[in-house]
Amino acid sequence: MRTATLFLCAAITALGARAEVLETLIVTGDRNDAAPPVGHTRVSMDDQQPGMRIDSAELLQGLPGVQADSRSNYAQDTRLTLRGFGARSAFGVRGIDLLVDGIPLGTPDGQGQLSSVMLDEVHSVRVLRGPLAALYGNGAGGVINLETLAPQETRVMARALVGEGDRQRQALTGEWRQDSLAARVQGSRFTSEGERPHAEAERRHLGGQLYYTSPTGVETTVRVDTSQDPLLQDPLGLTPEQWREDPNAGNPGAETFNTRKQLRHRQASARVRQAEGTHRWELALWRGQREVDQWLAFPGSAITSSGAVIDLTRDFTGARGNYGSDFHLWGTPAQFSVGVTLSEMEDRRRGFVNNFGETGELRRDELGRVRSRDVHSLLEWQPAPAWDITSGVRYSRLDFNVDDFFIVPPTEDSPGNPDDSGSTDYDYWSGAIGVSRQLGDDWELYGGTGRGFETPTLTEMAYRSEGTGLNTDLRAARNEQHEVGLRYGEPGVLSVDLSLFWIDSRDELVVDQSEGGRTTFRNAAATERRGVELSGDWLLAPGLWARYSASYLDAEYSRGEWAGNRLPGIADTNLYTQLRWEPWLDPRLSLALVGRYRGEVATGDDNEVFAPSSTVWDFTLRSQHSWSHWGLDVWTKVANLTDATYVGSVIVNQGHGRSFEPAPGRNLSAGLTLDYRW
Repeated sequence: MRTATLFLCAAITALGARAEVLETLIVTGDRNDAAPPVGHTRVSMDDQQPGMRIDSAELLQGLPGVQADSRSNYAQDTRLTLRGFGARSAFGVRGIDLLVDGIPLGTPDGQGQLSSVMLDEVHSVRVLRGPLAALYGNGAGGVINLETLAPQETRVMARALVGEGDRQRQALTGEWRQDSLAARVQGSRFTSEGERPHAEAERRHLGGQLYYTSPTGVETTVRVDTSQDPLLQDPLGLTPEQWREDPNAGNPGAETFNTRKQLRHRQASARVRQAEGTHRWELALWRGQREVDQWLAFPGSAITSSGAVIDLTRDFTGARGNYGSDFHLWGTPAQFSVGVTLSEMEDRRRGFVNNFGETGELRRDELGRVRSRDVHSLLEWQPAPAWDITSGVRYSRLDFNVDDFFIVPPTEDSPGNPDDSGSTDYDYWSGAIGVSRQLGDDWELYGGTGRGFETPTLTEMAYRSEGTGLNTDLRAARNEQHEVGLRYGEPGVLSVDLSLFWIDSRDELVVDQSEGGRTTFRNAAATERRGVELSGDWLLAPGLWARYSASYLDAEYSRGEWAGNRLPGIADTNLYTQLRWEPWLDPRLSLALVGRYRGEVATGDDNEVFAPSSTVWDFTLRSQHSWSHWGLDVWTKVANLTDATYVGSVIVNQGHGRSFEPAPGRNLSAGLTLDYRW
């Protein structure tokens, strides 16, 4: 804790970045683009350090409340938690609503991932944490929205990036603009040999966007995004003893079972909206398919197992409509909006025996469906010039259904495989209110309260500990969030945001049994989370900026078997500071030093093993030039400057103790971007 205290003192002494990090927004009735000032943070990618842009953790560093752990394992998604939400996720992201330009990346049952997004196009990231996130529905403990911009000129950009571990990435982007019509096409390819044995990776992205604004101000955006990962080897985790002996060691199980993943993702969306004026509206449609083939590190040969080779095809679709209008409430300005969201997913899942890296006999064959229907409304009212009130409600109904096609009758020699079909449904009212009060020109006081819910996922409902069929006994976890805060902002000079929050949840899901490849869950716990967050930026001198954030989170089980234990996967302390200097007061030369501290992290509910705390420093040198029609951007980065040995991420509740995912030592990367503009 002494290290954390020293680091925090250094961060507060060196406060900052640019004024875009924290800003006050006016909600316009569009729940996906604008966010109220309570619990809201925005960071521009101009304020983040350059990088390979293959890991979403690069975009999320330094955001208060967000713990983005890079796994250095491209077969697994970046591990994200937001004020403790998403902590129990063993793979992917859950408990956090993920969006790109307001279009969902997640599924109705609360699962999501960011690996399919080409991160070069992201212009800024908005994070909504706290009570008002509940208005986004199931599993929305917080919201992360990646934002892009319509092209403003016609140009072609070529990128070449390299790094240790034989990492290579090439990207090509074409942008076109003529009057109110704009388009972008981009593609990239990434390859890596990996820092550890059995960690080879290849990932490809291709996408396009079309933007049009009519003379009446109606905005239309059409997106098509595809990604294909022909090979993502999984090096697996290490035990604490293996990690201490050799952080770059391999896991024998990875070679024995040839653990790996192949992935194909396709998604298209269209969005039409009138964002300005007294009457505002929006219509959005999206549809996609995600195909996953994955080989796990065990045979999965038992007849009651679900197999250890996953063959999953997920189809998802959705539609949303919003309408908002201005009016007067008791003679003061107000805005009201109402909307409907319909979404559904269909999982065609099969499982096979992993015969030492080869696909064996069938062990699972089922079709799962989830359908969600939501109605939501938002009221914003300014009862006095210095006061703003935002309140909303949302009704959600989710229907789950699974048809099991792999049914084997029991015999004298085999217990058989039971029928695990079943169906259930959930419905819940979410609600929240936020209030802000301006205290002069620079100060703002705010607070809010809300309640939300999180259903089990299809994967968590798959089996019962006793009996057969879908585990319909699982209840949705419910949470209540409360927050108060104080914000100071002097544009372009100094901003400070200090918030206190407390979160109580009931019926949290925990693992009940894990045997023979089947994992079952139960509602057995309640949690308490108490925390404080400090963030902001500071112009220390002409050409010298600082950006900082500090989060402390006391998150523990308050009831049940693990009462008093810390939630796994979450550090109680996360600190970040960035110093950036432009000695010539322009982007021809920029130097940046970034420091991150993360406290120790429990690997399981039992709190028997902790990943140790870590302090990591990165240094970046960047040079940007522009002449005539040409632009050049060159950078080089030394990550983990002190060559610290630390755990990048943990695998929560890993059954065999191999829960440490090591981070690379000191490593060098560099990039070059050349663009030509017409």
